[in-house]
Amino acid sequence: MRKLKSAVVVGLACATLAAVAVSAGPAGAQSTGSTRGPKEIYIIGSYETKGESSQAIPNFDDGAKLAVTDLQKKGYTVNYERIPASGTIAASQEQAFLAAQAKNPDAWIGLTSSNVFIPVGPKVAATDVPSFALAAPSEGVKSGPSGGDNIFLVRPLNEQTYSKILQYICTDLKKQMKVKDQKIALNTVQTSFGTTVASVVNREIGKYKGCSVVGDPITNSAVATDLTQQALAIKNSGATVVMSANFPNPSGVLVNQLQQNGVTIPFVGGASLNLAVDAGSIQNLTNLVATDDCVPELIKTAAAKKFTKEYVSTYGYPPNYASAQVYDMFNVMANTVQSVGHDYAKINKKLAGTRYDGVCSYTNDKNNVMAQSVTLYKYKSPTDKTKVLVKNYPLDFVPNDELGTATTLAAATPTTTVAK
Repeated sequence: MRKLKSAVVVGLACATLAAVAVSAGPAGAQSTGSTRGPKEIYIIGSYETKGESSQAIPNFDDGAKLAVTDLQKKGYTVNYERIPASGTIAASQEQAFLAAQAKNPDAWIGLTSSNVFIPVGPKVAATDVPSFALAAPSEGVKSGPSGGDNIFLVRPLNEQTYSKILQYICTDLKKQMKVKDQKIALNTVQTSFGTTVASVVNREIGKYKGCSVVGDPITNSAVATDLTQQALAIKNSGATVVMSANFPNPSGVLVNQLQQNGVTIPFVGGASLNLAVDAGSIQNLTNLVATDDCVPELIKTAAAKKFTKEYVSTYGYPPNYASAQVYDMFNVMANTVQSVGHDYAKINKKLAGTRYDGVCSYTNDKNNVMAQSVTLYKYKSPTDKTKVLVKNYPLDFVPNDELGTATTLAAATPTTTVAK
């Protein structure tokens, strides 16, 4: 069911905390877009890059800049602008969106964590601005309280990802470990993300024989810097594996403190685990399994190989999901604008039918979720970050009536720009 679009959006102005009214909808886009040609695109991204906060990463912006370079080689004129915005402070993300909306871009890229998506998504959905979300809470689906016809989730839903992580732990990993009873220590961050994952595990654990969660979830704040008590709780729980739904910094701290306390059981996490590895905060990579929805290094297509080689040559480090997905969305928008022009309604309609094979592959579903698989991988050695494929899982579509949504939202805190 299409969400109603308001004529004005009231929110925080970019430079002040005063409430302002900003006109919204396709009319604004048409007046500016009519002056752009079929091979001209204007995209605004709202995310931090390295140096703008203690946790900011360069991948989003680097992926965008490489896309601009490659599209220009193909004859496109690309106007790319980045408005820095926190991934956990809703007011910052809202300010950035309102500033972007006023500039009438062809598309906006932002909403980098559940902490900002859930409160800011409704404001984005009240406009027609074509928007790519870089986080994927259940609340953000097309018909969800934070979603809309104009918000496209580049990543799989958190519950889709962690459903597959649970499946791996209770089947393949259990068999590999040769344990009769797989006992999971569930670690979750104290945000809506952690709440969603705990609900998924509670709902689905019964499907697997000889697989259970020991005790209650072992939780921590998004800004935790000492997880000694959590590490000791896991050590004393009798768990055979850790399943972690956390933010990057706490992920690194927990892995290190588990190892310091002699805990060597497998540690299986999401994208945040690899972000901690990339940041160099985990020195011993033994028994770590990370999960991403786009792993350029492990994709064998010509497009992925070319992208990875060019990215490493340009920036000096390997791309991750964030690098590739922003790069791909620039190309999706180039194809879309060339096909239907700069009218917001036509762009959104075209994006709703997206089927695109770039660095990674995307098929937009009825929830406006574009990613359709997740990949689990380990590391080549305790000190070698080279990724080694464990398993790729196609994702199951989750009908609306089966989606879980958090009823409360923990206060957002300035921790990182990227978290599931």
